[in-house]
Amino acid sequence: MSKRLPDIRPPAVRVVHYVDPTTPAELAYPLNPAAQLAARQRQERQQRALYAQWKARQEVIAERDRKLRRFWLGFGLIVGLALVAALVTAGWLLWTGIGLGALAVPVLIAVVAALAVGGHRCITVVQHWH
Repeated sequence: MSKRLPDIRPPAVRVVHYVDPTTPAELAYPLNPAAQLAARQRQERQQRALYAQWKARQEVIAERDRKLRRFWLGFGLIVGLALVAALVTAGWLLWTGIGLGALAVPVLIAVVAALAVGGHRCITVVQHWH
C-alpha cells in the first residue's frame, strides 16, 4: 500500500503596497491626470518658495562673512603693524640706548623667534576623491 503524502503547495502570493508617507496624497492616489498635474504644480511652487528662503538665508550668511572677514583682516593688519613697530623700536633701543651695537641683531632675532614659537599650528587636510 502506498503512503499518500499531503499536498504541499507554496502559499499564494500576496502583494502588500506601502505608501511613502512623504508623497502627497494627490500624487499617491491620483484621481485623474488633471488632479495629478495640479498637485505636482503645487508641490513645485512649494519647492521654489523653500529654495527662495534658503537662497535668501545664504545671501545673509555670505554678507555677514564678508563683514567679519573685512574686520578681522583690518584688525590683523593693525596688530601686525603694531608688532613690527614694537620690534623696530626694541631693536633701535637695543642698538642705541643700551649700547649693544652689533649684538642687538641676534638679540632681536632671538626675541622674534621666542614670540613665534607656538603661535601657529599647521593642519594638513587630506581630501580623498573618487
